[in-house]
Amino acid sequence: MFSLLLLSDLNRDLWMLQNAREDSSGNLYYVMQDGSVVYFTVDPHLQKTLNTLMATYPKDIMGILLMDARSGRILAIGGRFKGERSLRSFKRSDYPAASVFKLITAIAAVDYLGMVAEDTLEFCGPLYRRRPRRWLNCRGDSLPKVSLALAFGRSINPVFGRIGVHLGRGAFEEVSERLFFGDTLWGLAMGYVSFDSVRDDNGLALLGSGFNYSYLNPVHASLLAQVMATGNVWKPYVVDRVERGGEVTYRSSPELVSSPLSGSTLREIKQMAKATVDSGTVYNLFHDRYGRPLLNVSVGGKTGTLRSKKYGALTEWFVGFAPVENPEVVIVVFSVDNTLIHIKTPYLAMRMLQAYFLGEMKGTPLSYKRYRKRKRTRRRKGGG
Repeated sequence: MFSLLLLSDLNRDLWMLQNAREDSSGNLYYVMQDGSVVYFTVDPHLQKTLNTLMATYPKDIMGILLMDARSGRILAIGGRFKGERSLRSFKRSDYPAASVFKLITAIAAVDYLGMVAEDTLEFCGPLYRRRPRRWLNCRGDSLPKVSLALAFGRSINPVFGRIGVHLGRGAFEEVSERLFFGDTLWGLAMGYVSFDSVRDDNGLALLGSGFNYSYLNPVHASLLAQVMATGNVWKPYVVDRVERGGEVTYRSSPELVSSPLSGSTLREIKQMAKATVDSGTVYNLFHDRYGRPLLNVSVGGKTGTLRSKKYGALTEWFVGFAPVENPEVVIVVFSVDNTLIHIKTPYLAMRMLQAYFLGEMKGTPLSYKRYRKRKRTRRRKGGG
């Protein structure tokens, strides 16, 4: 009975992890009332790096999750909720999905419209403000053009707004359902889409660009990262084994949940995801000032940034994986915060990937220098 409960309830497992003890080697364990000892999957070195990052750059609400892309094994996880260290931040499903929802739009565009990453599309601005009427009614013979991959990487809203109208509500509903929106899995509510609020083309444009109607849970975001990386979804698990009286009574094993992407769709999505780091919104955070990469592997992913009306603060996401060619890990970093001086979530993701692939956080990336410089400047001006 106990092992079955562990197997099915990630919510319970996260509660035990939050209340775990640490042995002399840094491994985490939790002692049950019946004397059973639960050992967790987290890697001591990676968990220490994660804790350092959260202590150095605290947010009001935040979370970092590093997971094996080929099994769902959680290698490091930590969070803050309303200023306190807590995994409660992983149990909410009402964070705006923001531009992470462009992944659903991109998958639907490949599956329903036959689009590929190299396709060129016309658009008109504004790029990063809610102007669906402008996006859908621009005219002219010299409109700017961009590839679908670059539009994904740079998160160009008008392109995805126009695609959203071509797709229609039915395509969004099918792909969202395929990717677990509206589901409850392992005791956790996943993200959801308020389709009843999408009433016209303007609504479809806002949905397709990630501005409105879509919400995300961080564990759900890790499933989307797996989809981008491998086309498969493995159940996330944080319990490695259970021992009682020196005997192993339960040992975890990978569990394949679904394979929601075809091989051809996966190839296009990975190309788009790679553009985010190679030439898109996080290029400066994954490269130094001379354009040299701060990692020794290729990285793919998707960013999202949107102010949350409910929380009254800026929501930021980085959902990614590495290496692109043969993914080993997926990473999710999110925050909801109004801090004046802040480090963006992709920076924290890059540092965690350094710890995994390089064994340590190497160098002094440009983003940290900017943080220090800005902090000193505002102190001189009397700012926070």
